[in-house]
Amino acid sequence: MEIFYFNITPLRNKNIFAEKLKEVSFERLAKIERLKKQDDKFRCLGAGLLINYVKNRFGIDDDIMIAKNGKPHFTKEKRSFNISHSGNYVVIAASEYNIGIDIQRMEKSNSLIAERNFCASECAYINENDNQEIKRQRFHEIWTIKEAYLKNIGIGLRKPLNSFEIDLSGDNPKIIDNPGYAILQMKLDNLYIMAVCADVRDKEFLIREVEL
Repeated sequence: MEIFYFNITPLRNKNIFAEKLKEVSFERLAKIERLKKQDDKFRCLGAGLLINYVKNRFGIDDDIMIAKNGKPHFTKEKRSFNISHSGNYVVIAASEYNIGIDIQRMEKSNSLIAERNFCASECAYINENDNQEIKRQRFHEIWTIKEAYLKNIGIGLRKPLNSFEIDLSGDNPKIIDNPGYAILQMKLDNLYIMAVCADVRDKEFLIREVEL
């Protein structure tokens, strides 16, 4: 498993943005043009650049398809990859096994969203501490783990977030009733938290910032 992350801030320079547009596929260009918000365009371009980076790193000469479940994959290459973006960051995870990744900018913790979408034990984990910063982080810990898991199994948010439970009692979070997955979680800085849901057979781990 290899994880790469990219801060899109340089793409806010219009000259750099224009130059980097030349490096992505026609399909990616069309997707960027359809987006209305400029920040979404930056993140979409960043995702395309990270895909190119992974393809070059592993010597992949292959197209990308979107499966019926919405999960992207290479047409012939068996290596799995998954992308997420939020705020100033785009992240990508690549593995020989199925993988899911999610990154979120940590905004305020929302107890109503938690009550509607999380299991009782997960809400208790958030609320057992009175510190608002800790509550905010714990809310996003759970959210990113759940999204990464659903992206790994190729379902996305079509499956309710409270239809499965995370065990947060140990050093490493676990998906209850599904021991075949390992959860890796980290903060990129004080504002962003990222979760990766990997196959338990995926023993190797590398994370690297990419400067494009």
